Amino acid sequence: MKSFHFHLQSYRSHKKRLIVPKSVYPYLKQVQTILYGNRSCPVEIMTHQKDEDHLFFSKKIMEDLHLYEQETVSCYVEGEALLVQPLLGVFTAGFESETDTPLGDRTQVFEAMAVTGQSYGFDTIFFGHQHINTEEDTVTGLTFRDGSWLFQTSPIPYVIYNRVPNRKTENHPAIKHVKQVLQSSTIWFNDGFFNKWKTYDQLIQSGKVAHLLPPTTLHPSKEKLTSLLQQHGSIYIKPIHGSKGTGILKCTLVEEDVVECMYYVQEKKIHQRYYDMNHLMEQQFPSGTQGYIAQPSIPLHTLRSSPMDYRVHTNKNERNEWEVTAVCTKFAGKGSVTTHVKRGGSLHTLTELFDDKESQVIFTKLERAALLVSKALEEKTSGTLGEIGFDFGIDNEGKVWLFEANSKPGFAIYDHPSFHEEQSVILSYPYRFARHLYLERLQAKQPLSLH
Repeated sequence: MKSFHFHLQSYRSHKKRLIVPKSVYPYLKQVQTILYGNRSCPVEIMTHQKDEDHLFFSKKIMEDLHLYEQETVSCYVEGEALLVQPLLGVFTAGFESETDTPLGDRTQVFEAMAVTGQSYGFDTIFFGHQHINTEEDTVTGLTFRDGSWLFQTSPIPYVIYNRVPNRKTENHPAIKHVKQVLQSSTIWFNDGFFNKWKTYDQLIQSGKVAHLLPPTTLHPSKEKLTSLLQQHGSIYIKPIHGSKGTGILKCTLVEEDVVECMYYVQEKKIHQRYYDMNHLMEQQFPSGTQGYIAQPSIPLHTLRSSPMDYRVHTNKNERNEWEVTAVCTKFAGKGSVTTHVKRGGSLHTLTELFDDKESQVIFTKLERAALLVSKALEEKTSGTLGEIGFDFGIDNEGKVWLFEANSKPGFAIYDHPSFHEEQSVILSYPYRFARHLYLERLQAKQPLSLH
């Protein structure tokens, strides 16, 4: 497979022609189809003897493919097909009217992402359900170029990275409809949020990773919760559709028949003691525990008397292989139910807290566990996975436990200076995986269209 980089120029013609430098004509003379985004069109190849780094597209091709004038373009050739400058679509929500921050507090990360994409030969278009024109196979979304955000019309991308920010938004009827329409002719990765119980159930069936999972009870009854408290002393009760620590309840047996619960109400930490399990159930679960899981509290390894767990990111690369791309330690805030940063938790690199030898031991344990679970989830998931965020714990005996897997890991790690410096490397992985998906399409020689 050959790749080229050219300056792109257009010329007036109603014919579908591409005029290429004479020096590269031997590599492109067999091309009969051009692919761009989700569009394709037949093409006739001709040659010129001007600058060797210029491609001349007829206006007809530019219009049919919705190509726009640009200084440079990357091309890939396989057999009779030519793929022009891949597009990565980022499907999201929460667009704002502010021109400097059109994507709210995610704007800075998405800017860095778009710049990274350019270095990998990709254009990036950020769009929501309201930006799609299915009749014309186009999307008018936001692009970041030369330090500015602007709206641009492009063909619907063939590869779409799902970054809808939360479950409520993802379940909006308009968003569900758009996904259903587009998924018949595009590849999405990280299609939806994980369901905690479904993920547990999938993984517990895998002999390779079952040892990483804490005992978990679905829809626990009052009697089961009482038994778990008496057996373990402390348990977590979590909604199966929760994320970012929302809805988690930590219950601890502080005295015989006395249970202390810690939880949050609109970021305010609440401590509540119950002297009767019936009262706890009535106040905390008036509609029952349908949709919740219960897990024992694992005695985590502590440092300076603070328990800690670990966030691990894995990503698919251009070879369609999983890699660990980030590992950080999370400390819980004082008296906090979880280690989430927005609730007083803090992020640290391994080398900030441990010497080189211990850092390597911990990294190796977490890397092995994360790659095992990534592969197991990929085998069990019907959609395409490109990245996963894991929360792991290591107990006092050095055993690794998986607490949660997240198909849309947050951007909080970039608040740490070390990960901010590595931001462009980490953000390169969606493009590296998208390149694999595009080249797979090119090799299959099966141009797709919504029509």
